[in-house]
Amino acid sequence: MIVKQIMNRDVTSCGPETTLEAAAILMWDNDCGTVAVIDASGSAIGIITDRDICMAVALQHKAASEIQVQEIMSRQLFTCQPESDIMNALKTMSYQKVRRLPVTNASGQVEGIISIEDLIAHAERGRRGIQVPELSYDDTMTTLKAVCRTHTPRGEAISAG
Repeated sequence: MIVKQIMNRDVTSCGPETTLEAAAILMWDNDCGTVAVIDASGSAIGIITDRDICMAVALQHKAASEIQVQEIMSRQLFTCQPESDIMNALKTMSYQKVRRLPVTNASGQVEGIISIEDLIAHAERGRRGIQVPELSYDDTMTTLKAVCRTHTPRGEAISAG
């Protein structure tokens, strides 16, 4: 199974100069928690989540209308391609602890997005016998567990005891 069989082609995006207020409105209007940040050519240059917006407003003590997306977007962008094997997308999500992967073409332009929620829904249909399971429910749950595993806050030592 390949990514384009499951990916969502309806991707919400914005430019780097967009304010957090406008990005939050995009998320609300499109019922999503992530916005792809694209440059003038349509190439993905970052990603921003609803959590990013909340944390920026809380920690910078500024209004969302005073902060631009480019100030806080994740520039380390993990992506996959439409023809990528779905298991490779699961591995990327698991290792990088991300819930969503923009799907980009060879030029870096966004063609879709795939989320852990999309993968779980697809795997559940296979589990219920609605279709032949090409994507294991166990594999998707293992990925979800890896993505959700807590991290150690900065400055805290990990105790072996």
